[in-house]
Amino acid sequence: MRLRNKNWTKDFIEENLKFLITTEEKINPTKFFLKKQDTFLEIGCGKGQFVINQAIENSNKNFIAMEKESTVIGVALKKALNKENFNLNNLLFLNRFAENLLDIFEVNSLKGIFLNFSDPWPKAKHYKKRLTYLTFLEIYWELLENNGIIEIKTDNDQLYNFSLDQIKESKFKVLYNTSDLYSNKDLLKDNIPTEYEQKFHSIGKKINKIIIKKEV
Repeated sequence: MRLRNKNWTKDFIEENLKFLITTEEKINPTKFFLKKQDTFLEIGCGKGQFVINQAIENSNKNFIAMEKESTVIGVALKKALNKENFNLNNLLFLNRFAENLLDIFEVNSLKGIFLNFSDPWPKAKHYKKRLTYLTFLEIYWELLENNGIIEIKTDNDQLYNFSLDQIKESKFKVLYNTSDLYSNKDLLKDNIPTEYEQKFHSIGKKINKIIIKKEV
């Protein structure tokens, strides 16, 4: 669901540009974070619950929250800044579209990518827009370091099955996949839910999850 435009977000973002990556050059994450540590990208961070909590619980990792809608970036950034005792040293926001990631990031620059409840593009004619389409997987392969991982969550069964089919055609190795994440108590120990995930789970919708790895 598209978030309504909020007039305050434009000024709020301008006042807090130090928490955004705004360069037009290809991004090498080591140049933007205080600590030189593994960097993880969430494509489509939404209102930020997942990536903010990831950053809080994993201070030994860096995170980039990517979102195409500037209003949504503003909401997520405000949420992060309102977190008590969280100084944002390992989290930055990126207001860009994800279609041309190889033009945005340097190759082999990411340790992991999160695709949480991406747009399923349900019409058959739009299948190439799905973020788990083979062309996107090939791009992620280039962006990831060796042994880098991708974690995919979706409530959409069609997208889940489509993703598995595309992964079979890719170079990635499947580490884990389930059509019912909440039936696995062991995996839930370290699970950080998104806003959508909590909403769907609360109404009894099963959550699909896939973890894949780049091994050269």
